[in-house]
Amino acid sequence: MRITRMRLVHFRNYRDECVHFDDGIQLICGSNAQGKTNLLEALYFCSTMRSHRTAQDRDLIQKEESSFLIDLSLYRRGRSEQLRVYVNDKGKNLFLHGNPIRRVSDFIGEVNAVLFCPDDMNLFTASPRMRRRFIDIELSKLSRRYTQTLGRFQKLLRERNALLKQKVPDEVYLRVLSEQMADCEVIIMRQRQTFLQELFTICQPFYRSLAQDDTQIGFDYHTCLDSGHLDDRELLLQKYEKNRQRDLLSGQTSIGVHKDDVTFTIQGQNVNSFASQGQKRTLLLSMKAALCVMIKEKISEYPVLLLDDVFSELDEERRQRLLSLLPAQMQIFISTTDHIRLQDHSRQVTFYTVNDGQITRR
Repeated sequence: MRITRMRLVHFRNYRDECVHFDDGIQLICGSNAQGKTNLLEALYFCSTMRSHRTAQDRDLIQKEESSFLIDLSLYRRGRSEQLRVYVNDKGKNLFLHGNPIRRVSDFIGEVNAVLFCPDDMNLFTASPRMRRRFIDIELSKLSRRYTQTLGRFQKLLRERNALLKQKVPDEVYLRVLSEQMADCEVIIMRQRQTFLQELFTICQPFYRSLAQDDTQIGFDYHTCLDSGHLDDRELLLQKYEKNRQRDLLSGQTSIGVHKDDVTFTIQGQNVNSFASQGQKRTLLLSMKAALCVMIKEKISEYPVLLLDDVFSELDEERRQRLLSLLPAQMQIFISTTDHIRLQDHSRQVTFYTVNDGQITRR
């Protein structure tokens, strides 16, 4: 898959800008606060229907405007596609070839993009919610069933929590909600476990090549059931019943996949307390490269890789080593404040300059 054209209207600091892209590497240069990251953010938004920088779509709309528009042309599965994302205060309006897409879950995956940005370094130290979000976003690109099941679970969870807050909750309805949630959760837990196993199987050789050592990396998945009982719906229901009184007192559901967490490890130790900043960055880059391979195996096409201000933290040797590990067929977007030199004879490199929301191709 590759992006061929993008138009941004009232998105962040872009008033109305159109840019065409080529195969290979798109090197986007410019000073800070000119719009480089905004450009990558727009591409990522089309992939996940959310920003990696804010939870509020309103923050993406240019000041004093009421909406933003992203028009995207791409080539995938042997044909050209036209996508449109129009967002205002009332919500998202999504179009494929001019036809409206009613559900966001049906739009996710039309654009497949993997992003690495400086904030990803917080993955290890942030709350469990951020690590669950990482898993949910990446899994949603790989499995429409996961996206739909997670959406249904979240709706049921809101209903159950609202019921728990009532003075006299309907016990029968509470049991029905718990059973329906458990049906979703056994699917979610199993898919999360499988996703992490596959990710780290692919990730290990990438890490060794980038780090130039034999360090072992891994993970521990923490959920409400033991790893050998992730399909045990009845055991999950027993846990719900055991925590029923606690839930009634607190007015919220105390167990479930919405409490899941994952610990990333190096040499069997928690990355958060054991690894250096360099090891953390190498692990994250390896995970992103592995995600690209997983997507290729699933949909038979590489995603677009977005590297936001990554090269500023790498010396020239590591930059070239990273590029040598990435598939030559993959389109890569790199934003940087430095005029870096890329010695990559297997890929075309196209240069762009961004200045105050205006893009110039060089």
